[in-house]
Amino acid sequence: APGPAGGRQLASVQSAPLMARLTQMMNASDNVMAETIGREVARATGHPSSFAGAVDAVIAKLSSVDIDMTGASLVDSSGLSVADLLTARTLDEVVNAAAGPDQPALRPMLDMLPVAAGSGTLSNRFYEPDAKKSAAGWLRAKTGSLTKTNSLAGIVTDRSGRVLTFAFISNNAGNEGRTAIDALAATLRTCGCGS
Repeated sequence: APGPAGGRQLASVQSAPLMARLTQMMNASDNVMAETIGREVARATGHPSSFAGAVDAVIAKLSSVDIDMTGASLVDSSGLSVADLLTARTLDEVVNAAAGPDQPALRPMLDMLPVAAGSGTLSNRFYEPDAKKSAAGWLRAKTGSLTKTNSLAGIVTDRSGRVLTFAFISNNAGNEGRTAIDALAATLRTCGCGS
């Protein structure tokens, strides 16, 4: 509520810029920040600042850049609800749109993704002993980890210099699923062809 008409301002606080908060959210996989940023998107686009409003705003924004939201069922912006459903195809389309030429406004998302064996939630992953297979430094991805469910969506440069996007989801597999997803993503680094 506003203060009295003759009052003077004693202090003010401003959040860090959105890009800084998005980078922090992506690197730490901070679910609370994801939810609050979803609500900021809702407010900025005329949706209610609520769980449903944030979901509607995010889905509308992704749909507006031709991301296929078929099969998506979201009840929050954090991904914590067991009722949230997304396909690997949808996740890959988001990364692919950011990496491709048609949606330059999405490109900064790539810089926010954690780096394999280097930063954020990937800082302790992708330390293969065989350097020929290592994705360390070459792969950037967003992790998703809940009980028995793991996901990894991102981008990697293969041995022939091609940029590949990917999205993997493992359900009901726990740590074994995460290990398998990491191995699959690292294998993409070893791809390459002569043509």
